[in-house]
Amino acid sequence: MSKHESRRPVGFQVLGDERGGTLVLVAVVLIALFGFAAIAVDVGMGYTAKGEAQRAADAGALAGASAFLELLAAAAVVEAEDRAYDFALQNDIRNIPVDSPEVTVQVIPDSSKVRVWVERQGIGTWFARLIGFDEITVLAMAAAQATEAGSARCLKPIAMPDMWHDEDDDDSPKNRVWDDGEEWELGSHPDDRYIPYQGPDGPAGATGYGSEWRGPMRDYGRGISLKAQDPNDEFVPNPGVFLPWRLPLDEDQEACSQGGGGEQDAGGAVFRQNLCSCNNSAIELGAEYEIQPGNMVGPAFQGISELLDEDPGAWWNPTINGGRGGISDSQYGGDGMTSPRVVKLAVFDPTELDGSGMQTIRFNNFAMMFIEDQQNNQAPIMGRFLYYVGGEESAGPTTGSLVRYLRLVE
Repeated sequence: MSKHESRRPVGFQVLGDERGGTLVLVAVVLIALFGFAAIAVDVGMGYTAKGEAQRAADAGALAGASAFLELLAAAAVVEAEDRAYDFALQNDIRNIPVDSPEVTVQVIPDSSKVRVWVERQGIGTWFARLIGFDEITVLAMAAAQATEAGSARCLKPIAMPDMWHDEDDDDSPKNRVWDDGEEWELGSHPDDRYIPYQGPDGPAGATGYGSEWRGPMRDYGRGISLKAQDPNDEFVPNPGVFLPWRLPLDEDQEACSQGGGGEQDAGGAVFRQNLCSCNNSAIELGAEYEIQPGNMVGPAFQGISELLDEDPGAWWNPTINGGRGGISDSQYGGDGMTSPRVVKLAVFDPTELDGSGMQTIRFNNFAMMFIEDQQNNQAPIMGRFLYYVGGEESAGPTTGSLVRYLRLVE
């Protein structure tokens, strides 16, 4: 080669190779990025579907467990399962309604718990099918429980003494309930006793409402005189104590439509209002509340009359629910449990009252009652014992066996 012969730079060929390699590398990286982006889209869709399945499972579990707020464990199983399915099926996953085969329900009556599984198979992917994933499956599970609570709202201002065993005043036939004409007095006989009902795992021999003391049906549907109007009535526990009590003031409470009664005094007006509408103050078990002095004959009749007028056709039918009884012809739904005539009452230890006159009272349970009737302003207010009260968690240590709140536990 002559000294004038042109030479190609030594690195030229290498540079050309690098440029081509870079293009290949960029292409590979772009494909990978598009792949990751595609997978991210499908993963995001999967998470969305999983969240929708979880909401369906949560709704079903909470709805199912709500049956244990109203019914005995054994009687709640079918209702709990029906509610769980109904509410789970009201949800969508990827804009497609949940179907019955996608829902599995387990009812555990011993712990008042309901588990719900929701599984959706065959959810098609968009981009992941490029790498072999044509569809995905999502599965969600939730468990809810009706748990003992320590407070409740919307209580009516009539206190109800819990039931005790009265050895000498329970006349023939001894049915272990306080009947008309019987004058029960706790402590009038050495064998009188009171043990509050503390749930199925509580102490044996409980006499309080809800216990087994009165037979396997317990107290569901039992007729109870809730408030005596006559000072000489056998259901007046102490002279001058007719069992109205004072709730804290609720400034947002609705007013009654009926007025008068109680000589227009503030106590009578407030008592009537607390009967006919909901006082949303939280009432705590174990806290002290004042007994309302006076019989409140007029305000009681007016407040109860207003409740009866809101659902006038409802009545207690002893033949339904397999002979357990229930509410018929309510305009507030099939089972009548949302009727204004279904109310919450506070229950107290019968030894709590000390003589007559102004005093405080503490409650150890709440109970749900159906207001059956009050024939006139001098007649007693009659009700039917239902069962559990929907309550809420309390900061205090006291819980009641008949008041419960719902919570997700799994």
